[in-house]
Order: sequence, then C-alpha cells, then structure tokens
Amino acid sequence: MEPRNQKFPVLRLKGELAPWPLDEDFRRDWSELLFSLPYKTPFCRLEWIETGISVYGENIQMVPCRFYDPAGVLQAIGLFSKLDEPGRFLPHTVIRTIEYNSQRIFPLLAKNVSIMAEALRTFRNSFDFHVDYYDFYKLDPMGKDLEELAMDLDSMKLTYELEVFNEQPQFNLDLTWDDYLTGRTQGHRKKIRRYTRLLQEQYPDYQFTRLRTPEEFEAYGLEKVLDTILDLYNRSWQSEYLTEHGNLASKMSDFYCRIARTFAPLGLLDICLLEADNTLLAYELNLVEEGSIFMLFGTYNQEYSQWSPGNAILSEIIQDSIKRGYSLLEFGGEYLEYKKLWTKQSTNSYHLRLYGNTLHSKVKCLLKKKK
Repeated sequence: MEPRNQKFPVLRLKGELAPWPLDEDFRRDWSELLFSLPYKTPFCRLEWIETGISVYGENIQMVPCRFYDPAGVLQAIGLFSKLDEPGRFLPHTVIRTIEYNSQRIFPLLAKNVSIMAEALRTFRNSFDFHVDYYDFYKLDPMGKDLEELAMDLDSMKLTYELEVFNEQPQFNLDLTWDDYLTGRTQGHRKKIRRYTRLLQEQYPDYQFTRLRTPEEFEAYGLEKVLDTILDLYNRSWQSEYLTEHGNLASKMSDFYCRIARTFAPLGLLDICLLEADNTLLAYELNLVEEGSIFMLFGTYNQEYSQWSPGNAILSEIIQDSIKRGYSLLEFGGEYLEYKKLWTKQSTNSYHLRLYGNTLHSKVKCLLKKKK
C-alpha cells in the first residue's frame, strides 16, 4: 500500500454500488488496484472469488462496490455478499466477505490503510441501514496494516470486534535443507529422512513429479492429471468424511478442478505427484504467487499408509521448493497437531466484525460496552 497519511481522516469517499454480474470496467478496476498492492495473494484475485461463488454461492445476493475521492478517482473496491443469518430471537442481516476455501484475504482493496478505514466507514454509513453486521473473515495481517486499520476505526469511534480466526502454519524457505532439518528435533529428523528413503528402497520406480508452468501442464495433460488426482481423492478418507455431510466432497473437487483450469494458464498452478509401485501414492494441488506456495488440496493413498506417503510428498515439496528458490510455503486448513512437527512458524488470520446502524446493532454495542 502507499505510505500512510498521518493526517486523519485522509478524505471523504463516495461509495457506489456496481452491477452484478460484474462488467469489464469493474474487473479492470479490481485488477489494477490489486496489482498495485505490496501484498500479493491468489485469494484476492477475481478468478478465485468468482470460482467460489460459482460452486458454493447459490442464491446469494452480491454487493460489488467502489469508492471514489472527491475528484472522482477510484480509491478502494470490494465484493461482498448480503444474507440473513439466524439469531437468538430474530434473524439478523449481514454483509460479509467472499472467502470460500481462502486462507487469508483483505477486507477490501484500497490504496492505503487509511483509505481502507474510510471505505469501511462509507460502506457502513451509506449503503444500507438495515444491515446489522459487516463481517470480514480470514483477514491477512497485512504486515502491521490490520493493526493500523483497527486504530483508525477507533479514531472514527466505530464499534467493532477483531479476533483471531485461524492459525496457518508456514515454512520459511530462505534456508538450506540441512538448515531446515537442524531446526527439527532429533527424532523428527530421523523420521523425515526415513519417509522417502524407505519408499525408494522398497519401490525402484519411486518418482516425485512437479508440474508448474503452462507448458508442463500442456505436455503432461491438465485433464489427465486432474482425472488421476480425483480418482485418488474420491477414495480418500477426506472424501468419505465430507460425503457424510452432504455434497461437500463433490463441491470441493469441483471447486479445485475449476481453480486448476483457471490458474494453470496464468502460471500460478502447482501440482505435485508422488508415485511408486506403478501407483499414485499422494498428490498436492497448490497455488504459487510471487515465491509463496499455498498448499490447498491433497491426500494420500490409504493402501500404502504404512509408508507415510503424505509425509514423503511433503518432504519432497519442501526440498524441491528450497532448490527452486521459493520464499514461503504455507499449509492450508486448520493448525492440526501433526503440522507442528514440521514447522513452528505460523501466521494468523482474523475476523473483523463492524457493527451497523440498526437498533439490533446499537443494543449489541451497548451490551458490549457494559461487559
């Protein structure tokens, strides 16, 4: 973001609701603003957001909006959904971020954090007086900018809550493989070395394959690799678990196949395969942007669980990523206990709730102040 203006407030913005489906002007504005920011994440790309809407967003009301300064220059842009959620006594109306399967996002795109705060105030005060809460989930800390945003909201005397939403384990890859192993416990170092060695000794056809470029996906066959990994996914414990909870398994596989087809031509898709015994033992489907790898969708072959293929492919990915000069690797999903064996480094995502102008919100604010 541009350097923070110490004079507060920076300006008064004018908000404008945009049409849905999005037109080309909105798409162009979004891309130009996104790529001007210092924090790059694939989860704020419209390609990611619209894929989530197409798979998960049935019958939701979309709220695209832009924010302009008095000279008519675009300063901020956002894309949200509006919905009614059940409450203790009565339902309440919420405007919230679009974050299907995302790891960390921004509340909206803005040229600097003060403008972001002003856009949130404009959003709250201008668009809809029937909204109880403005919920922004899975927020990236944006360096220190999320803290600065909270300070600006305090200065505006807006009532909000900011809390940790999730913890994401990370690997700093600015080191050698030996340095990485040195940071592990002696017992885990031995396990890490065994994961790949035992498979290689047992199966001479052991092979780790990584597809990164559009040319590599074209040569291998994108649909071929998607069919291969989906066959394993459909037989996995993850798929079995999600199937027990409705059609979440098919939605997830549909989502990531669409992501793969969209992001492969952009050079951002990363698919890793671990094969042995003429069989796919494990895979990981990731995205890579500006040296950061985001692990998203993977599983292992349960018939070979005695060989720990999930750990073996992770070991291969870390080693290969260090060789390729990537800077950061990040687990997707929850901070499960086994991930702590691999890394002690992590970052948080956050949930920001901004209270609206309704009677319901005002009562909640008063109760909150009395606590």
